[in-house]
Amino acid sequence: MLVVRRRVGQGIVVAGDIEIEVVEISRTRVKLGISAPREIGVVRKEAATTARENRTAAAFVANSVTSDLLRLLSGVCGEISKTVDKTADM
Repeated sequence: MLVVRRRVGQGIVVAGDIEIEVVEISRTRVKLGISAPREIGVVRKEAATTARENRTAAAFVANSVTSDLLRLLSGVCGEISKTVDKTADM
């Protein structure tokens, strides 16, 4: 981790095209301005963590719903094949 001291109006450049500037400093906070190309997503760390947790939960729900649907469909298909077999015997 790089640790640098910056004053209001000063900044740093990352990877040549991402600029982070100190916009305002108060007693308990630092306000940063970030300029980056549109194709590079810039979000707060807590937002990225929440998004990752949401994707994990959605995948879990999708997998359990998919397995439940497959189980139901296999039961329905089994009943249909039994009905078809009975009518074929007649």
